Amino acid sequence: MSPKPRKQTAPHVVASLLLASVCALPSQAIETSTVATTPGAAAAASNDFTLEPDNKEHEAERKEIETLLSNIETQWNAHNLENVMSYYADDYINNDGLDKKAVSKLTEDFWKTYPDARSSSKTKSIRIEGNFATVESRDMAVGSTAKEMPGINTKGELNSISEGQLYIKKIGSNWRIIGDRIDYEKVRVAFGLAKSLNASFSAPEQVKSGRQYSAKLELNLPTGLTAVGSITSQPLEYPQPQPADAWRPLDGSTLERIMPANTNNRNELLMATIGITNSNRNNLMGITFLTRRLNVVPNAEEHYDKIITADKSSDKATEKVEKTSTPHSSLLKKEQVEKIKQGTESVEKNSKEPPTKTILHDALPSKNQINEQTGKPKTPVDHLTPVKDDETPSDPDSDATK
Repeated sequence: MSPKPRKQTAPHVVASLLLASVCALPSQAIETSTVATTPGAAAAASNDFTLEPDNKEHEAERKEIETLLSNIETQWNAHNLENVMSYYADDYINNDGLDKKAVSKLTEDFWKTYPDARSSSKTKSIRIEGNFATVESRDMAVGSTAKEMPGINTKGELNSISEGQLYIKKIGSNWRIIGDRIDYEKVRVAFGLAKSLNASFSAPEQVKSGRQYSAKLELNLPTGLTAVGSITSQPLEYPQPQPADAWRPLDGSTLERIMPANTNNRNELLMATIGITNSNRNNLMGITFLTRRLNVVPNAEEHYDKIITADKSSDKATEKVEKTSTPHSSLLKKEQVEKIKQGTESVEKNSKEPPTKTILHDALPSKNQINEQTGKPKTPVDHLTPVKDDETPSDPDSDATK
């Protein structure tokens, strides 16, 4: 009897799996393979570390969350803003940096633009950990614009699809939304002949900060029609500014643009605009807007470079102070040496000031420090005097003779 084929682990899971499993174990545990496990511990672990979640666990909390989601959808489709926002925690924040106030205003504006908008959701999973829960869902919205497009004289049709997570927390006896994250999202708004246009807009769902990526628009035009179009990108923010880009004639069926992701680690909104015209391109007969989300992740290499640069600057400042205090430190009191070494912080803070040189020399002794018989100082006293580059350090001997 041949052995059953082994299920292969997904490639993107391997690296994080190995890193997490190794880092979670002490070095002694890696060297030994015999671990005593009680039946109770094994049973408890099997509930958390399986591919198939136990949907019967936290059944009461699960029903509460399902009721919450149903109520939110009902109130959203009724366009009852106050009731919808009552399900949001006051400290709500999403992965675009928008707070509760911003989401409330965006929702209100959205309903004004699409007064008949309706949404529906399909819950993929509900994960509950104590007073926290994560809901993964696929969400869809449809509607039509309140106004007609000038020149085309038709209202626009909205179609939207997205996938993401909703983060919920139990506050008192009620579950409240404390955040959400959208992983995938695309929207289509079409007017006139563009409603029946066969077009696709593709781009990566995630890209590293500052890296270039490609966004491609492909369409299949009816015979006798031509098109103009553009592709734009801008960071997601509130309020969202209107993108500015000149339309280009589409001589073929494809328009592609290569762009760099922003370096501020802000998620981006990509938009492809297509205008349907007659063969002479002097009569706009339809227009469609295709938008999709691009999630931008921090560039770890740049982050580490900044850390290394900062560390090097700190090390140089520390080394500078230690070098100036070392040659004559034996002549200073212990308290004075410690104060000089602690001066590293002030050196770092003043690093943006005009460059200075730190010069170590003997200070002029006071009368009570002079040996009356020899006329020389009883004990040399060291101190640090910052001098600018364009200054010449004073000569103690010349000063003493004045």
